[in-house]
Parts: sequence; C-alpha cells; structure tokens
Amino acid sequence: MRMIFMWWNIPLHKGGKEQRKKSVTEKKGILAVSFGTTCDSAREEAIEAIERDWRQAFPDCTVRRAFTSGIVCRKLSARGIRVQSVTEALQTLHEDGCSHVWVQPTHLIPGEEYDRLKAQAAGWQERFTLLKTGEPLLVQEEDYDLVVTRMRNRFPAAADEACIFMGHGTYHAANRAYEKIEKRLEKTTGRRYFMATVEGKPSLEEILNALDKQTGIRRIRLVPFMLVAGEHVLHDMAGEGAESWKNKCRARGYEVDCVLHGMGSYPEIRELYVQKCRKNQGGIFYGISVGPGAGGNLTLDCAERIRRCDVLAVPRTKSEHTIALSIVRKAARRLEEMFGPSGADYMRLAEKEVLYLDFLMVKERTERERAYQQFAVRIEEYLRLGKNVGMIVLGDVTVYATMAYLAQPIRQAGYEVAMLPGVTSFCACAAALGRSLTTMSQPLHIIPAGYDGMEESLRLPGSRVLMKSGRHLAETKRTLKEMGLYDQAAMVKDCGMETEEICWNLDEDTERDSYFTTILVSEKEV
Repeated sequence: MRMIFMWWNIPLHKGGKEQRKKSVTEKKGILAVSFGTTCDSAREEAIEAIERDWRQAFPDCTVRRAFTSGIVCRKLSARGIRVQSVTEALQTLHEDGCSHVWVQPTHLIPGEEYDRLKAQAAGWQERFTLLKTGEPLLVQEEDYDLVVTRMRNRFPAAADEACIFMGHGTYHAANRAYEKIEKRLEKTTGRRYFMATVEGKPSLEEILNALDKQTGIRRIRLVPFMLVAGEHVLHDMAGEGAESWKNKCRARGYEVDCVLHGMGSYPEIRELYVQKCRKNQGGIFYGISVGPGAGGNLTLDCAERIRRCDVLAVPRTKSEHTIALSIVRKAARRLEEMFGPSGADYMRLAEKEVLYLDFLMVKERTERERAYQQFAVRIEEYLRLGKNVGMIVLGDVTVYATMAYLAQPIRQAGYEVAMLPGVTSFCACAAALGRSLTTMSQPLHIIPAGYDGMEESLRLPGSRVLMKSGRHLAETKRTLKEMGLYDQAAMVKDCGMETEEICWNLDEDTERDSYFTTILVSEKEV
C-alpha cells in the first residue's frame, strides 16, 4: 500500500470567500492584560518588560495595557498613573480603528480573573473584524514542563538547600495548576523543590512539615511564582512580621534567602509569553468529528465549529469522492429543512476554502510520516495567517483518525490544536443492530481487524468490536469460526449511508465489499 498526499485549494461553492470584499487596511492591536500592581519597580521589570517584548516581536501591532484589578487601577489613579480597564482599553482600540485585536493575558493560570476577561472580551466580538483571547502561561501539558524546567534551572539548589516557590493560590478550580507543579517537582527533583501558595493548597506549613522530616536541609530559598514581586512578595513572603514566610521558616531553624523578583523579569519566562501571543495570533487547527451516515450524527458543537472555520481540510479518495464532506453537506440540508431560512447554510459552507487531501495507504512508516509532515506544513501556512482550519473526520476524531498524525507536528510548531468529539461508527453500528455494547462491569475492546494480535484480543472477556473489517472480511470470518465466536457476531456495512447493510448474523452477508465494515462480537451468554 502507498500513501501519497496532494492538496488542492478551491472554494466550496462559486461565490466563495475570495469573492467577498476585503478591507483595504487592517490595523492590528494587542491588548496586554495583567492583574496589575501598585509597586512601580515590579511593574517596570515584569509587566512593562513583557509588553516591550511583544512590541519587538510584533512590530505591526499597537500594544495597549489593561489591568483587571479595579482596586489597583484606583490606587494608581490617585497617584496620577492612569491604567485602563479591559472594557476601556477595548473601547480605545475600537475608536483608534483597530480591526484585528488579540487580547493576551499575562496571568499564570486560567482562574477567576481569566474567566472574567474572556466574558468581557466576548461582549466586544462583533465590533472588530477579529477579536481573540489568548491563553495564560499554564494551560497545556507542555506549558507546565517548560515553566518548571526553566524556573528550576534558574534557581539550582545546593546540597543543603531547598527551594520553595510561592504561588498566589485560589479557591477557583484552577488551583489545580499549583498542585500539578508540585507533583512535577516531586517527580523530577527528589523533594528539593516545592510549590506552596498564599491561598489554597499546597500550603507553606505542609511543605515545612515535609522538610522537617528530611535530613541535610538547613537552608531555604523562597522564590516568587508570581508575575510581579508586589505586595505578596514584599510583605507575605519577605516581610518582617511574624507571619511572613521568611520568619516562619526561620522559626523552624532554617537559614532563609528571599528572591525579590517576579517571573516576568526573567527573559526565559518572557519568551514563553511571546510564544503565547504568537499562538494567539495564529489560527486554530480543529479535528472535527462528523459521525457516520447521512449527516444526522453531526453534533451541534461540531456544526458550530465548522461555522467558525475559514478552511476545511477534507480527506479524499483517489476517485475524488469525500464521504466526510458529503456528510457535512447533508447535515447542512437537514438544518435548512428543519429550521428554514434561519438554518439555511448555518455552517457557512459557501464561504469556506477547501484544502483537499488525496491519499493512498502505505505501510512504510518513514514515507507515511513524511507525507503527514508535508500536509502539516501546508496547514501551518493557513494558521500563520490567522485562519482556522477544520479537518473533518468520519466517525470520531479520536478513533483511528489520520488527524492525530497531523496534530503532533502542528502543535510542536506552536499552534493551538483542538479536537471535537462525535458519534463513533461502532456506537452507531450497535444502535443500528439494537444492541448494547456493554452492561454493568462488562469490558469493551476495540480491535483493528487483520492485525497480528487479533486472535489474542478476541479471547478477552466482554464485547469486542472489529474495526476496518472490509479488507479482511473473509479472513476474519474464518477466524471467528475457528474460535467458536461466529454465532456471537453481527455486522454493519456503510452505517447510516444509503448503502447501509445490517447483518444480525454473519450468514446474512451479501459478500459486497465495503471498507466501512464493522463486526460486533458479543460475550457468550452462560
């Protein structure tokens, strides 16, 4: 088998996107949103430094500042320092004629302040050609690894020293971010680095209790795990009061060294903020599940995401037939039938540019990976322009989907990747047969038909689903007969399509070839 990738760029319908009037000029802006601080030196070395880096990295963008803390803004205003709120800053950008605005937070975690920011920005969505809110520092798994590694490298611990990072903490669910960091530190540093929070968990007392049980540690370095070294650092951590972290550690007999710089003052951390801003300006690569059949299994979430995409990446066979796209078109017609004019072209298919992906299957891994990489690079060209690309996938995007091979290099290139779940073909097949796949504690096994370990997998207890059975149907039937499982098997071909064929037992098979053949093997009743 060989797989050859080719791509063609065409509008989905005549009168497509390239015929729409485009604005003559695009004025771009970045809204740098921070919680804020009343400490001038902390603001200068962290917040202003990040904003300066964004101006250098994105010279075609106007960079504006906003603080989310009303208290901080009022205190600064009393001193003659004017900092706008998010709403005020968006109003200013709108009045300045900005058409494309990227709201980029400097928050560390997606907590309450970030939730409020997203809600505020959403209210301004219709006033700009594009308005997009980026991520805080710690969201994706790789974010945690990068931040923890860079902070640990900046503060190497001596043999007799422990390093405690001071986070703010929150009673929001986002406090889990600090717990995740603590787990990573515990796993990789042998309990020499710790995370504690002012509010929430882990607490300083928990960390000190753990340190008291260790031998050889006589010094503690306290390091802010906060963007700025503001009031919390100057008073809660390094203050002279009995309740400061410094004095609590001294009361336990440790020598204490306090670092009085926020994370935003470190170039290697600011580099991550530049990457976050660049990611925000790029498009998003979506894996969109369209389900099996005639369009009825396309979820509302997937239809809405197709609506938001500029480009559809569409797998296509050598016969120039694309089942995934035909399902989307059928779903669009059903929406129009159900809701009339309000449902007509809800997904805006007439505006989409289509990136067709033609392929044949190959076994050679290196050739296959090279083809995936080439296609990923082509998608990145769209993402770099800020266009959202949705790859429509039969069934569910997490089950035997080519999109998974494209997601990895695209994510590594710094672009956001999102996967939207859908109806799996084997669930649709079970429903067509009128059967439940599992009951109570019965396990379910998903097995690719024809692979080397198929017989071993078929011996597992519970229900078994044989996917991709079309090319191996005769061989699979023989195996099921030899294993005494033939009478427990049922089959569906082309589930939900006009050519659907339901076989409640395998003897009903018409022997018609179909790639979309799924066999369900029930557990034998005792």
